[in-house]
Order: sequence, then structure tokens, then C-alpha cells
Amino acid sequence: MGAVLSARELTKSFPGVKALDRINFDLEAGEIHAVVGENGAGKSTLISVLGGIYQPDEGAIYVDSRRVMHRTAIDAINNRIAVVYQELSLIPAISVAENIFIGRLPRRPNGLIDWKALHKKAVGILGLLPGTSIRQHP
Repeated sequence: MGAVLSARELTKSFPGVKALDRINFDLEAGEIHAVVGENGAGKSTLISVLGGIYQPDEGAIYVDSRRVMHRTAIDAINNRIAVVYQELSLIPAISVAENIFIGRLPRRPNGLIDWKALHKKAVGILGLLPGTSIRQHP
């Protein structure tokens, strides 16, 4: 089985700083990786490139051996790469389900939010958390 996500020679510079210098890696299905390093080492830049916030100056990203271009975060999400930022704040005025899927609410063909699908997906995700008991309302 091949890598589900690969980076080849990813390079990203900002004025006066080379944040990523020819980064290469492969992520296989079922693996968990950590990106660790000092402040300024390029961790956030790498995640931002993978997540479509920044475009690399050089190099390529592959999903399931297919080269992808992420011009936006939506492009990355459509390629099954989503970034959860540590600074993400919940919006207290909306439901847990809406917070989980903020920015990517399931829609009906007419463009309206599919509330039934939203709640079903949220219950599925929350049910994956250890020790979680989900009580659905009718």
C-alpha cells in the first residue's frame, strides 16, 4: 500500500527567510506523525502549505500518488486534508454539530443545509471519542 500523503522537495520562502527547504515525507494509512521543532523551524508553514493556506515556491504534494495543487483550504479539504488549528475557538451561539463542520456544512442539492446529515455525521464523529456517550434528540 502506498503513501496516502507525500511531500516532495517542498520549499517555501518569505522575505529574508527560507521557512521550508526541500521537505520530503510520506504518510502511510494508519500512521500518526508529529511535527516537532523550535519556534521558527517551519512547522506552521508546512501545515499551511499542506492545508492550502500558502502555496509552495517549489515541490509537490501527492494524495494517493496523485499530484494535487491546493490554491485554497477548500482545495485541500476536497483532497482530504483538513487542518485543525490550536487557536480555533468555538462559537457558543451555534450547536456542537455546526461547530464541528463550520465552513463545510453538508448541503442539499438546493443549497440549503442538510440538518439531518449534519447531525448524523456529528454523532458519528463524536461516537469515535473514547468514553463518549451520545444522546440524540428526536
